[in-house]
Amino acid sequence: MSGGVPPLEASTFLPATPEQVWDVLQDQTRMRRWSPETWAQLFYPRRLSHNQVSLNLNKRGWFVWPTVSRYVDVARPQRLAFHVYGPAARWSYRLDPEGDGTRLTLRRDLAGGRRTLLSRVVATLALGGIAGHDEELREGMSHTLAAISAEVRASGD
Repeated sequence: MSGGVPPLEASTFLPATPEQVWDVLQDQTRMRRWSPETWAQLFYPRRLSHNQVSLNLNKRGWFVWPTVSRYVDVARPQRLAFHVYGPAARWSYRLDPEGDGTRLTLRRDLAGGRRTLLSRVVATLALGGIAGHDEELREGMSHTLAAISAEVRASGD
């Protein structure tokens, strides 16, 4: 993708099967606890499915902004992805068997490898600039994976 915005990606190893990881990951209502940016969510329908819609409120400091997402890939226990309208971003989780556990990868891709005008304006005016927000997102992705990992470990006890 020459000249485009590269994807953001983070991954972690979990000593659990993909099915055990999926059992935690599929409850996307937990995102409020996992993600440092997600503040509130509503889902329709309530049960995770392809084309499920999520209305979200994100928060950073004093700034709160809404997003709308649609789940576009729900394949137990390999993949979970949703498209966020506005920034035209696809967020995806991939669960790959690895040794005696699972490699869980979280990735953000921008449609066409480009930022939308809306996302550039919001990042510049309210989120500390584009580069700073990308770094914050990368850190948030690691935080989210660590929180999911802690819940997977706790569910196995």
